[in-house]
Amino acid sequence: MTAPQSPPPMDPGNQLLAGGPAQLSMSEAMTAGGKLATLTVRTASTTLTVFLERDDLQTWANTLQAAADRMSGLTVIRATGVPELAGVPS
Repeated sequence: MTAPQSPPPMDPGNQLLAGGPAQLSMSEAMTAGGKLATLTVRTASTTLTVFLERDDLQTWANTLQAAADRMSGLTVIRATGVPELAGVPS
């Protein structure tokens, strides 16, 4: 039995896939399960919103920071700089 392969980081068959302006917005939402972070990415061709619990949000932040660290001249501000994201009540 072979191990399942991870999907590629982007869909090479998507003809709409191209560089261009994108907007990232973030907020908090109270749900029946508790407080979640909402991250929305908007481009000319799509909008994607994800709901993340605190641990998942931290995992995403770490992943983005690691990617930024590998790129020259790009800096991502860590969530600890924003009190609401660092777990400090507003």
